[in-house]
Amino acid sequence: MPELMVINGEYMTPAEGRVSAEDRGFTFADGVYEVMRIYGGVAFTLREHLERLERSASGIDLQLPHTVSGLEAQMTELVDRAGLPEAMLYLQVTRGAAPRNHLYADSLAPTVMAFVRPGPPRPEAWNRDGAMALPMPDTRGTMCNLKTIALLPSVLAKNRAVRAGGAEALFHLEDGTVTEGSSSNAYAVRDGEVWTAPLSHKILPGITRMQLVALCQEMGIRLHEQALTLREFEEADEIIMSATNLELLPVTRLGARPIGAGKPGPVYRRLCEAYRERVRTACGAMAAETR
Repeated sequence: MPELMVINGEYMTPAEGRVSAEDRGFTFADGVYEVMRIYGGVAFTLREHLERLERSASGIDLQLPHTVSGLEAQMTELVDRAGLPEAMLYLQVTRGAAPRNHLYADSLAPTVMAFVRPGPPRPEAWNRDGAMALPMPDTRGTMCNLKTIALLPSVLAKNRAVRAGGAEALFHLEDGTVTEGSSSNAYAVRDGEVWTAPLSHKILPGITRMQLVALCQEMGIRLHEQALTLREFEEADEIIMSATNLELLPVTRLGARPIGAGKPGPVYRRLCEAYRERVRTACGAMAAETR
């Protein structure tokens, strides 16, 4: 089966999936979600993603209907049933269905939906030449640390960037401070050292970001969790963006402005190889344990 979905414990194809038209995820974007990558039939950093889902749910006063361990077992079963060695796993939990009203009852039954499908292919040109990110004002709200399904500002920014020939948007505040991408964390490399914005209500605590922070420590690459301005990003030797589906993205242009030497740099290449080795080690070991 190329794609498989589960809604509240019932398996089906995405085309067969049905939820109430009055689900608050549909009427209010009232829910949280996670996206995970499957390598070799194993969901990488599944536990970390589910723990973040639990934190996001708590941040919007949503009680998950299952424990993290329970969700972990369900998602592992979904991945196993789907049988796709390289794929994307999407999990969404909404507050549930009720007549449209800003007020919600604590007794609502959440809707839990997840699906597995092949992930989008990564353009080879990104690895060879890098990609463009389009700077634009950060018009999102102050709950960016929570992974909610209310994503319209990010959706609009990403589409604008792609229409301009880019791969991502790079958000900055009115004072020029860079926050992150529309669906990624952002890093500047200066003199061999990595700089990224500290975690705050404007920054998603990315799971891939967490991996890169750890890799920098292990590899002796000095990392500063300190915000930089757009001008400082423009003057960086390298720019890297990270996300579950992107993995690591070398940014060689900000708009029309070349970054550094205009090609993927040495810090990106070191971190990219180390990250992929971490994926191979983790998922290979987990796959072997289940055989």
